[in-house]
Amino acid sequence: LEAAHVRKEYDDASSKLSKIQSRITSLTDKLKQDFGKEKEFYYFYDQCFEGKEGKYVYKVCPYKKASQVEGHSSTNLGRWDKFEESCRMMHFSNGDKCWNGPDRSLKVRLRCGLSNELNGVDEPSRCEYVAVLSTPAMCVEEKLKELQQKLDAASSDLSGHDEL
Repeated sequence: LEAAHVRKEYDDASSKLSKIQSRITSLTDKLKQDFGKEKEFYYFYDQCFEGKEGKYVYKVCPYKKASQVEGHSSTNLGRWDKFEESCRMMHFSNGDKCWNGPDRSLKVRLRCGLSNELNGVDEPSRCEYVAVLSTPAMCVEEKLKELQQKLDAASSDLSGHDEL
């Protein structure tokens, strides 16, 4: 009986230890990533962004992978590779093999926007995709204020017409 009790304690401790070790591993991996000069892309780490283009849904998970989904089938457009152009472009490479072509890859251009939106997915050359991700992370304070002012001005213009 005593032996069974000790074994259970040992097993519990082992399982706690392996959970802690895997947490350390995943945090270490996370810290190796490039989150931009001001760590502005830190919160991208556990996010995925989706955009619909024709019959496909494109799913981009920064620091992980990108895919093209149609119904139940999914095509891997690439695994996270790196930021390029001083964090203005995300690059995913080594996606699924293309018949008679290169492995699929995706480049996502980042631009300032009020919300996170993936759009403009295109395939300029075979199996090499490009997309645009609008995100507040790309906006410096000033730019955000400017956008907000434009938005306010536009909505006050709209409401101004009701009085006619």
